[in-house]
Amino acid sequence: MQILIVLLQVLNSDPGPSLPSLAGAGGPDAYGYRWIDSDTIGGPTYNWIEIKGVGTQITGLADDNVVGPFSIGFNFPYYWYTVNSFYIGSNGYIAFGDNGLEAHPFQTLPSPTAPNNMLAILLSDIDFTPAGKVWIWHNAALDTFVFEVDSVQFYGAGGSLNTFEIILSRADSAITYQYQIQNGTPGGGTDYITVGMENISGTVGLQYNHDNVPSGNTLHANLAIRYYPPATSSYQVHDIAVWNVMNPSSGGYFVYNGDTATLWAIIKNTGNQTENSFNVYCQVRNSSNAVVFADTINVPTLLPGAVDSLVFTPGWSPTANGQYVTKVKNLLSGDMTRSNDSILVETRVVTYPAVLAWDKGTYESAMYWNGPNSGWGNYFIPPHYPVRITQGRIHFGVAAGGGLQFQVLDDDGAGGMPGTVLFDSLVTVSDTGWLSVNLTGHNFIIANGGFYIGGIAAQTADPGFSMDTIPPFSMRGWEYTGSWAPHRDNARMDVGIRSAVELWTGAANEPRLPDRAAGRIITAAPNPFRKLTNITFAPGSRSIAIYDALGRLVRELSADKGSALWDGRDRLGNKVSPGVYFGLAGHQDYVKLILTD
Repeated sequence: MQILIVLLQVLNSDPGPSLPSLAGAGGPDAYGYRWIDSDTIGGPTYNWIEIKGVGTQITGLADDNVVGPFSIGFNFPYYWYTVNSFYIGSNGYIAFGDNGLEAHPFQTLPSPTAPNNMLAILLSDIDFTPAGKVWIWHNAALDTFVFEVDSVQFYGAGGSLNTFEIILSRADSAITYQYQIQNGTPGGGTDYITVGMENISGTVGLQYNHDNVPSGNTLHANLAIRYYPPATSSYQVHDIAVWNVMNPSSGGYFVYNGDTATLWAIIKNTGNQTENSFNVYCQVRNSSNAVVFADTINVPTLLPGAVDSLVFTPGWSPTANGQYVTKVKNLLSGDMTRSNDSILVETRVVTYPAVLAWDKGTYESAMYWNGPNSGWGNYFIPPHYPVRITQGRIHFGVAAGGGLQFQVLDDDGAGGMPGTVLFDSLVTVSDTGWLSVNLTGHNFIIANGGFYIGGIAAQTADPGFSMDTIPPFSMRGWEYTGSWAPHRDNARMDVGIRSAVELWTGAANEPRLPDRAAGRIITAAPNPFRKLTNITFAPGSRSIAIYDALGRLVRELSADKGSALWDGRDRLGNKVSPGVYFGLAGHQDYVKLILTD
């Protein structure tokens, strides 16, 4: 009876600060969400929905990686906004609109650390390499969605087995976690399991348990946990997030010395209040912390959930090679989430021939994995094309004569991930310091996009890859633990991997192209965009034509000194539908444009 009384008190309390998790029920969080499990009187009934063989099977999950995005099939109400797509993390979670990797050590919830907007049904060290399948399904009425993980193991725990599912119900906005099988613990221990949920900024959420605390909330077979929102909420959120800077991952970028870089950012109103007349500034600082570029834009209004793209003017034309930092910050008064107010992006200015690098040449630590066939890599996008990769370099802080698969990979994988292996050679790491591999004779020509340099150790704990732990950080590191994924520690370190490139001039009897003519033929920034994108192309072109995905002419833009602005409207001034478009200059040079809603 005492447990029932406590439960009723919790369920009838007004929304306010999150309450400590009690066995059987918890909440509310700041917005008003609560949870209750099937072990509690009045809780949900465990009712497994089997979609294996009925829904769509998802492939590509391994150890510590992310796949997606995938459609829910309808707009699902979540906190003060709606979501309709998600990414799947191999470590027992889905995240709405966030493709960040969550890996060991696992965070408590909520947490501003990315990924955010997360449903963590079994956030732990899970490995799909030995076994495990994933299925997704929605019903014909488009009001129920199911995500199922079938027969997956914890990493390093061969006798473990887990089958679980997440159910989204549009009718009442409820979220249900169900556990059909839950045997074993990660690596034979009880640590590093988190169950809960959080919002888009990672500042509001609920936690069912973490590291088996509280002990009354132990996962077991035939358990259901239901998360449900309040009927109404008076919680007001003022929050403008700097969403992307210079690229979708806000990763480091290279600028060719003397070029003019168009600096851009995407901001999003992640709160539930309309924000009026606030400033967003962009600064570029050199290695001496001196400001070399500055611009401020006033945003007149931004509705809840709305996205805006900002192009800072007049553009930045660096004259000295070296390391810089690009910073974009929103200055909204009363912003409630300071952690997403700004983004810093590592910036490098180079001339060819160049060594593309993200580290600063000092290495404070060396890292290795606790298993064989694992390693790290770096992603490089040259500032001018075409280039030839002449050398790859990896710095090691620990070396004992072990073997290493040295790789060069194209970025033609899903979403620009490592794809085609261009070069793969077994080398011996016999000493600390730089290992350099000459690639000149292979004629690896990069005409667009980027490439990866990586190393995969054949054995455990040897060699140790050098890490630069002094900011700024490029966010361009990748890790390999059976599959490639963004480095889980990108926000804390850069990987000591570099690449040497040179301007490619073709066959020996062909004339050498001037540097500017060998530059990027046509680009657009920001891209994706919502309101305005700046398209740059060869100065000799007088116009650029915009076509839709079916090849129909949408609009022709006049050029002004090699650039044109497109506002997402057709030749009659009508706003076109969100989607993929193409900007064509001349007969062959084009750029894919993505217009968002």
